[in-house]
Amino acid sequence: MSGAESADHVSVHLTGCGHEDAHAVFAALEAAFPEGTGPARSETRAAAPGAGPTIWSMVVDARTRTPQPEAVRTQPVMAVTADLFGAADPVRQVREELAAAFGVESLGTVPGEHELEVRLRLTAGPEE
Repeated sequence: MSGAESADHVSVHLTGCGHEDAHAVFAALEAAFPEGTGPARSETRAAAPGAGPTIWSMVVDARTRTPQPEAVRTQPVMAVTADLFGAADPVRQVREELAAAFGVESLGTVPGEHELEVRLRLTAGPEE
């Protein structure tokens, strides 16, 4: 498994986006999987501008899932590639919460013995 801390953790890696789009995705995940006290994980800033491609990452604890009655929709989001790594059920839960907030296109799944890797393309969610 790449980066997840336990069987209940999902490592989320975002590529092909800037800070604003990464913030929108992480804010939706933070609403669905609250971590408790401390600064919001989505407030992370990039290194120096022009420093090259950036991979935005966070670890989600699926045990803290609090499904939102109204999905957090922080649109617009340009197309963002999201890679999810972890055990199958926690990855499924993270994917469901992302699908509640964004348009989600599956780009592939790689099953492992104890883990799953899923690549998604996230776009602006469906209009209400």
